[in-house]
Amino acid sequence: MNKLQQIAIFVFLTMFFHNTFGQTEAQKSTIKEIEAAETTMFENITKIDRAAYLKNYLTNDYFSINADGSTQTRDEVAADTISPKLFSAVTYKYFDKTIKVYDNVGIVTGRVQAFMKDAMVVEFLYTAVFVKQQQKWMFANWQGTISKNSPPPPPMQKG
Repeated sequence: MNKLQQIAIFVFLTMFFHNTFGQTEAQKSTIKEIEAAETTMFENITKIDRAAYLKNYLTNDYFSINADGSTQTRDEVAADTISPKLFSAVTYKYFDKTIKVYDNVGIVTGRVQAFMKDAMVVEFLYTAVFVKQQQKWMFANWQGTISKNSPPPPPMQKG
């Protein structure tokens, strides 16, 4: 191994370990803030009465790409009266959460299973983006994808 290869490996390992294990207390604090913002989002977005949350914690340019292929802006989410009823009828289990922070942007990825009674009705993967504005983390974007582990949908009714 020549000197240039040794230097390249040293630089790579230094950068890898710094990024992997070099989290500062400030970053840990920010991650906790984003976790709290995500918890607040999940607690409120699934409620029938979510108007105060939408007004105070969604960015004006909020945009969602939903697991069913639909999209929604902030105004469309506020006008949607059907989804909150569906969301509130289900219980959720959250898994595999990862949080990345880039200055005033927090990106959360994870997996959610939704249950009606004891039966899992859907599993989806998600990305939620939060932006710090006016000293609070605002919910800016959502993208959901139905997981390959999701149960198959019920058969279509003939008629």
